[in-house]
Amino acid sequence: MKYVIFASYGNDSIALIQFAHERGLADVHVAYSDTGWAASWWPDRVAIAEDWVQSLGFTPHRISSEGMEALVMRKQAWPRGGGGKYQFCTAALKEEPARAWLALHDPDGEATCMTGVRREESENRRDAPEWVTSSEDHGGRELWQPLVRHTSAMRDQLALKSPLPLLPFRSKECSPCVNARKQELRLLGEQDRNKVRVIEIKAGTNSKGNPRVMFSPKRHNGAVGIDAVIEDSKHDIDDLFVTSTCSGGWCGG
Repeated sequence: MKYVIFASYGNDSIALIQFAHERGLADVHVAYSDTGWAASWWPDRVAIAEDWVQSLGFTPHRISSEGMEALVMRKQAWPRGGGGKYQFCTAALKEEPARAWLALHDPDGEATCMTGVRREESENRRDAPEWVTSSEDHGGRELWQPLVRHTSAMRDQLALKSPLPLLPFRSKECSPCVNARKQELRLLGEQDRNKVRVIEIKAGTNSKGNPRVMFSPKRHNGAVGIDAVIEDSKHDIDDLFVTSTCSGGWCGG
C-alpha cells in the first residue's frame, strides 16, 4: 500500500478522497473504522461512499472494533467527553484497531497515512502539521494532512464533487458522540437513543450505587440517564465542551 486514507466519510474525509483523486495518487486505500456506534442511517452513507471510492480506482476497507457496549462492560464505565484520560473511546474503537490493521496490511511501515484534519476545525487543531515524518499515532509511518490550510468553503468545493450530499454537521460514525452538545442531543433519533438506554440498563450501578450512564449528570443539570439528558437538552442553555474533537485526527468530519 502506498497511501492509506483514514476516512469517517464525513465532509472532511470525502474532500480528502476527492483531493487524492485530483492529485492522481495511485495505490490508495481508504480505511473506515466501523465503531459499531454509528447513527442508524450512517451505514447507508458508508455503502455509497465505498462504491464511489471503488469508482475512483481506490480500495475501500472496513476496520472492526469491539463496539461501545463491549467497551463499557469491559471498563465498567462509559467514556467521558471533553478529552482527557476518560475519553477512552477513540483509542479503543478507532486508534488501536487501526494500528493493528496497519501492522497486518503494511508490516514494513512503508505506507503514507492521510487524514482530513483542518486547522479551522477547532482550537486544538490550529497548529496541526501538514507532514509528520514519523507519526506515533500511525505506528511510525509518514503522515500527510494536505487539507490543514483548507477553509470550510475550500473543503466544500472538493466534497461537492462526490455523489454524497454535504452534511450540515460532523460525521455520525459515533452517535451520540461523548462530546455531543445539547443541540445535537435534541435531534437524536429513537433508535440511537434506545441503544444508549439498553447499555445503561445493562451497566447497572458502580460501587457507590450511582448509575453508570453515558453523560455526566454534572454537565446536564443533574439529569441521570439518556432520557433525562435529552429532556434537559431541550432547555435553551447549552453546555459546551472546550473541545469537540480529539487532537490526533482519528475522530473528524
